Amino acid sequence: MVSSKKFAALAPIIRDICRTSGIPGIALGVLHQDEVVYTAAYGFADVEKQAPCDEDTTFVLGSLTKAMTAALVSSLIHDGSLLSWDVPLKTILPDFNRSDAYGDATIADLLCHRTGLAALDSLWLASDNVPFLARSKAVHILNHAPAARAFRSHFVYNNFAYEVLGQVIEKVSGASFADFLQDRLLTPLGMTRTYYTGECRENEAKPYAALENASVVQIAPPLKGKDVLMGSAGGIRSSVNDLLRLYSAFISCARDEMTFSDSTDGQPLKGVLDLWQGHILLPSRSLRERSYAYGWARTQLPGILSPGDNGKSELDPMVGTGAPSRLALHHGGSIPGFNTYNALFPETGSAIVVLTNSLSLNGGVRWIGELLIEALFNNLDNAQDYGKLARMSVASSLERHINVNRSLADGRTAKTPTHPLNSYVGRYLNSGNFFIDIKHHEDSLYVSYMGRDADTFGLVPYQEDSFYWSLSYDGCVKLARETGYDKEYFIIRFGSDVAGSDVTHLWWRHEYDLPEPGESFHKIKEELVPTKPIPGEL
Repeated sequence: MVSSKKFAALAPIIRDICRTSGIPGIALGVLHQDEVVYTAAYGFADVEKQAPCDEDTTFVLGSLTKAMTAALVSSLIHDGSLLSWDVPLKTILPDFNRSDAYGDATIADLLCHRTGLAALDSLWLASDNVPFLARSKAVHILNHAPAARAFRSHFVYNNFAYEVLGQVIEKVSGASFADFLQDRLLTPLGMTRTYYTGECRENEAKPYAALENASVVQIAPPLKGKDVLMGSAGGIRSSVNDLLRLYSAFISCARDEMTFSDSTDGQPLKGVLDLWQGHILLPSRSLRERSYAYGWARTQLPGILSPGDNGKSELDPMVGTGAPSRLALHHGGSIPGFNTYNALFPETGSAIVVLTNSLSLNGGVRWIGELLIEALFNNLDNAQDYGKLARMSVASSLERHINVNRSLADGRTAKTPTHPLNSYVGRYLNSGNFFIDIKHHEDSLYVSYMGRDADTFGLVPYQEDSFYWSLSYDGCVKLARETGYDKEYFIIRFGSDVAGSDVTHLWWRHEYDLPEPGESFHKIKEELVPTKPIPGEL
């Protein structure tokens, strides 16, 4: 039996990481050999009221939701409602009717992020955690999404895929996603502190964002309402105690399936081994496996427990160095106001979960999770200095934002626009799901995403027929905006169908994996009512 004392001894390090990262509240738990061996909570669920976190405090899970959505799909396959993982999406949702290779995408392709379609995260979440678009538009958006990679060739993370999977669940089951989740998973497992987005309940963690000095400000809550866009991709709320119950059930069912049992009596989880099978490789600097399954990443330790690559190897350290090799199934979750982390180790009946209520300065939740993993497997002597990593990653995050703004300012070659300002004014539409307004007030242009005042920013001439906008780090997070974008995200490039003619379109490279010059938006409206927009902080 693992002693809880070694985890309790980590409290000073965990508190230090939270202070460094700008995390006001945290709850965590450890499962080993099918038993809960440790839970703890630090800080506040509500800073203003000084209400402490505990193991039953609920946090928005972000992408930890995906494992539950995938499990619901598996239950439909095992009860015969869905024929197989390889059913084409278009046979269930006919509005997905692309004529290219991507139109053959299956349920499996969506689950493991191998469609190759661009993520389009910039097109769904506006400032103040308000969705730009209605949930009813999700299939249309995926139907017209530009390609980032060839079909089934690479891992391209896509939240819209999981939103559409939520709609598949509704179409096949005849129930709302919230009701199906409750009936198929939460009630059978006794997860009374887990629920889909909706009205506030007791003991909920409030959402915060960390400023440059690691102090926090409360921000608007994300993913509110039962019919909100991206709920099935990231909108479930849960607590440490409930998630340990869920992850114990996953491990137990997988163990039973390995003895050739199709399912576990009394358990709602079906086909866990199918859910955990790797389908697409993740970027890796290791010879060991790193792949993505259905709602889970797979890493053979020693390895890097992050599905992405931040470009700095020292901030993607190996976990489990010097310890016996073992398989980790893991995921992270991030939505402005909350960062979450989990890792399961089926061979030893182990799991860790870390929930925080902050858009933090760094990956603090990950460093705490990895620290717990090293302690769990008695490997602290070989572990990283996670307090140091927290400080390094904060410096890297702030430096990145400063460098983006500096690069934009230093890259200016045009002091005045190529065309008269009125030539740029108008509404520009992409393939039919997102528009950008260019407005003129006094001697300045403004970009207004979907016409929202909170997403209206002053434009500065950049290079020939291009402009940029920018925000300070604190200005960005106060709007509940992520801060990791590269400089291309902030540049708007204009063009004409015929050289020398009026401006007819613009390009915006809103996702890093879009090829240059980005997605095209064509002018559909020449003039807008000349009202003064509300500019963002420059």
